[in-house]
Amino acid sequence: MARKIFFWLHKWLGLSTGLVVLIVSLTGCINVFSDELKEYFYHDRFYVESGTNRHFQNFSVLRDQAQKALGPKVKISRCEIYPAKGRTWIFRASLTDKKGIGYWNYNKYYYRVYVDPYKGKVVYVEDTRNEFFQLVLSLHRNLLLGDTVGGIVTGASALCFFVLLLSGLILWFPRKWKAKTFKRALVLKRDVGGKRLNYDLHNISGFYILIPALLICITGLVFAFDWADQSVQYVANGGKASQKRAIPLSTPNKTYDPGAADSVVALLLQIHPQADVFSIRFREKDTDPLDVQVRLAKNRTHLFEWYYFDRNNGKLLMKYGDQDVKGGEKFRSMNYDLHTGAYAGIPTKLLTFFIALCCAAMPVTGFFIWYNRRGHKSKRNQNLPALVKNQAI
Repeated sequence: MARKIFFWLHKWLGLSTGLVVLIVSLTGCINVFSDELKEYFYHDRFYVESGTNRHFQNFSVLRDQAQKALGPKVKISRCEIYPAKGRTWIFRASLTDKKGIGYWNYNKYYYRVYVDPYKGKVVYVEDTRNEFFQLVLSLHRNLLLGDTVGGIVTGASALCFFVLLLSGLILWFPRKWKAKTFKRALVLKRDVGGKRLNYDLHNISGFYILIPALLICITGLVFAFDWADQSVQYVANGGKASQKRAIPLSTPNKTYDPGAADSVVALLLQIHPQADVFSIRFREKDTDPLDVQVRLAKNRTHLFEWYYFDRNNGKLLMKYGDQDVKGGEKFRSMNYDLHTGAYAGIPTKLLTFFIALCCAAMPVTGFFIWYNRRGHKSKRNQNLPALVKNQAI
């Protein structure tokens, strides 16, 4: 009886969320290598000739150039500084309407300005709302519908997929616990019909990808729902509620002092010349500090040093790094890299790409299992009147 319930649940959850899972999984395959693909396809935006000049222009000068390229109606909110030779610095300006339904209503505007840090010239102004990889990311996150509607749909589908993985494991277990039946459930046979091959692909591949697929699913739920984020941190803390790290306040000012920002960037370039990127956020409140996340390794967010400076004089207010976070906070800092496979570089990215591809195949093979069984039942029902007639005679 319990097996029938799990089968019913597995079937209808799979059919109702299969298309969303397919879209999210395929876009996830692209997102895994989005950083590498961007550098390849947008090489002229990312790299410039530094020549013999290794001296960067002052940060405030570069920011002003980026702001002039955007105009007064658009406000820069973030910047990525690359200490490596020959890289452009990227200034972002974005504004979202959290209640907006639809991609272009949710994103009021989003620009990236690529600036040559040696010559102080704007290399490229990108309308990021219409950029391919940003569209793929938004399709992955909320189906281009915005967080209010699309975020709930993709989050609910991820939750259903989590249940599907666990119910699939229960259905995978053979009814007879014998070595022969377990071998049949673990080894894919090629010399079988198409329907049987499809059935085995669904069951066997689902078993082998179970653990990493669950990890991808859980980390996706952390992004989608606050309750999932808090629950995961609660477990990682050993049954204790997580406490949000207190951020220090700056002396008040409506803007960020250019001299303070210049001194902060110069200091960090001196301290972390081998870092991958400095991510600077310009926040809205008058007392928000100038906060800079220094990502120490290429394309990995969980290895970092985070600095908070007074926005008026550049005084260091607080600093912490990946070595200082533990438990739930540690897991949260690793969540993005675990979700995208960036945790250990290319090897784990390749693994995540393969797992996402298998996840995309699950609703396809599952649909054909349902369709083939449905067709089999239809044929059996068509023969039913003849059988009844024969029995009556």
